[in-house]
Amino acid sequence: MLGAMMPAAALLAFLALQIDPSKASETAARAMLDAVPAKPPEPTDADKKCEPVKTGRELLDHREDGDSLDQAVRMLEFHAAKPDACLEIQVLATEAYVRGLDRLQENKAQEKATIRRYLALGKPHGEASLKLAPNDGAAQYWRACLLLHEADWTQSLSKANEALALLEKAEVSGPTVDDGGPSRMRGHVLAEMPLLFGGSLSTGVQHLKRSLEISPNNLTAHLWLGEAYADQKKWGPARQELEGVVAAKPRPGHEKEDGADQKAAAERIKKLKH
Repeated sequence: MLGAMMPAAALLAFLALQIDPSKASETAARAMLDAVPAKPPEPTDADKKCEPVKTGRELLDHREDGDSLDQAVRMLEFHAAKPDACLEIQVLATEAYVRGLDRLQENKAQEKATIRRYLALGKPHGEASLKLAPNDGAAQYWRACLLLHEADWTQSLSKANEALALLEKAEVSGPTVDDGGPSRMRGHVLAEMPLLFGGSLSTGVQHLKRSLEISPNNLTAHLWLGEAYADQKKWGPARQELEGVVAAKPRPGHEKEDGADQKAAAERIKKLKH
């Protein structure tokens, strides 16, 4: 899958906890996150000497190959931590941490320490990106994706809303980032968020369709659109979207991500009533 991949169950769980006005769970989770000693990974000599923008982009594009994603995180952290790090490096570093957090969702219970560390290390790069270029679509989008992971971890509705505000801006300033990522992520969050907290299935569907206008073959967008249709009880369109995901040919080099989408689509098809 592309971009921040907060599972629907996790999203609903943290939103449900917002009913408690004390927000004790959110405060405790934030304190835990802030208390984590964010020790960056140790860079190699090759990491230090490489051209970070070119190498970082290549590693992230081939993130399923071996330890490419770990190398991207390690190398980009080193270069982005420099006082004179440019916007592109800060944005790539933020993306690297988001991609890493996406990957960790499969073993979330066993990877708590790494998730806390990635959130703590990624946050300053996301903030630095927006400080360097507040209106840059990529900076807005990847910071929003990181905020969604933080919202999941800290049980924070305010972080989710902050992410939605950035995604709304990114839809205008960088609609093509991450293959239509701003509309895809905004649509997914709105579709999964209960109406009580500002969610809307119909609005979510509109944004997912907009994302597919930009990137028609994106399996994640088709999966999420199919799930949204199912939640609307539009069984025919839901089946069409989900069966299309299952039948699609995975992208070379992204078989794991696309395979996860196809597995999720197959499971949702089993639950369709018509």
